[in-house]
Amino acid sequence: MLKITHSKIIVFRWGHLKTRFLEQLLILSDKERRFFLSLSEKRKKEFLGVRYALRYIGINRNIFYNEKRKPFLFPQEKYISFSHSFERIAIAISSYHIGIDIEKLRKKIVRIKKKFIREDESIFIHSNYEIDYLHIIWGIKESLYKLEGGLFPSFLDRYKVSPFCIKKDSCISCWVMKDSYSKRFSAFYRKIDDHYLVYIIDMDDDEGMD
Repeated sequence: MLKITHSKIIVFRWGHLKTRFLEQLLILSDKERRFFLSLSEKRKKEFLGVRYALRYIGINRNIFYNEKRKPFLFPQEKYISFSHSFERIAIAISSYHIGIDIEKLRKKIVRIKKKFIREDESIFIHSNYEIDYLHIIWGIKESLYKLEGGLFPSFLDRYKVSPFCIKKDSCISCWVMKDSYSKRFSAFYRKIDDHYLVYIIDMDDDEGMD
């Protein structure tokens, strides 16, 4: 668990838990149960896993979504972001809008790099650590995407990552690019076993991410 003054980040291993066990353990509202029953088996496990992890750390709150589809906890006015990758769930809880992503290191990301790596980003990627760079950049853009409420899926045109070198717990400048102006954020990452965790906190949230 990573604690900051205004935020808490948890990475939880859940692959050993069975969907039926989680369903019996957690009490869902009628609305949550209807949504749960509409999901695939994989999504059902992820849905329950997030709620189980929250209960595990003592947070008994419902998850709601605002008009921008950003999740938040109610009745406690906290924002939440979560991500799944294989047997890992990452959950971020903050007093500010926050975006988080966790990805397992896989070579197949090289095949799709043209879908999210800009030309000005490709020039600082070291060939010996290409897979690491690609996962970090993907995580940053996915986190920015979540900050915006998942409304702009173009990772090439909408989001930009400034040059960086791979260091432990490094801070990376990144941008949301708009027609009229751009907004800068700071992204943080950490390698956890064979996964990369990335998170971005909007400390200057002016609700201007339209």
